[in-house]
Amino acid sequence: MVDEVRGLVGTTRVGHAGTLDPMADGLLVILVGRASKLQPYVPGDPKVYRGTVVLGIITDTMDAEGKVREVVPCEATEEEVAAAVTSLAGEREQVPPMYSAVKHGGKPLYYYARRGREVERKGRKITVYGAEMTAFRRAGETAEVDITVSCSPGTYVREIAFHLGRILGCGGMLSGLRRLASGPFRVEEAMTPRKLRSLFLAGEKVVLPPLEALRGYKVLRLRREYEDRARNGAPLSLDMFLEGVEAPGEGEMVAVTAGEELIGVYERSGGKAHVLRAKRIL
Repeated sequence: MVDEVRGLVGTTRVGHAGTLDPMADGLLVILVGRASKLQPYVPGDPKVYRGTVVLGIITDTMDAEGKVREVVPCEATEEEVAAAVTSLAGEREQVPPMYSAVKHGGKPLYYYARRGREVERKGRKITVYGAEMTAFRRAGETAEVDITVSCSPGTYVREIAFHLGRILGCGGMLSGLRRLASGPFRVEEAMTPRKLRSLFLAGEKVVLPPLEALRGYKVLRLRREYEDRARNGAPLSLDMFLEGVEAPGEGEMVAVTAGEELIGVYERSGGKAHVLRAKRIL
């Protein structure tokens, strides 16, 4: 998708705010031009997914793209499965799957997995804010379960599917996944590559202003006489801004603008409670 957008808008300055597994679809936040510098600051918590889990089958990738390792009939009732899905909520350690892009020794884990090697991985703390079963279908010795999951960034839903199967004593794999939301951004706002290309070539506005990348941030608008100071990344004091916005708390990051134009991301810190220091200047 990054290559697609690069070719369309004619710039190499294109990035993303969170990858998807190859078999997944749904929302992907793309950053273009100057806005690509905002990548570390784009809000992306929680991630919301809709997925389908096949209970009774275990694969080496924890999803339908892998090789079947084991078939263990699912004997759980619909009520037991629904309760197990709900129980997924909470904090725990998640070990990244071998078939993932997490780096080990400078190479992604899938590099080793494709060569038949298993390497030691450290668990990472994840939070599942909520999980719900939305449909249940029995298919012989297996069962298909549709779930909606809200979770912290970096969570592998494939591993959640595997973990669900382990809870139920039958194994599980992910057969479909769609990202519905990433922080304040929702899939209903997104467009397909085909629609993006069609609108762009028709001269329609398809790229949002950089300020949109910082949804949820407090926006502080500078007085005109201090705009050049901010563009140079100098520290700012609260009396340099127009009134009407609640002052940020210590450690809070804010969007600093000149009118509606985003200048950059600042943080209230540095030992002086009234000082804002630049984190990223556009």
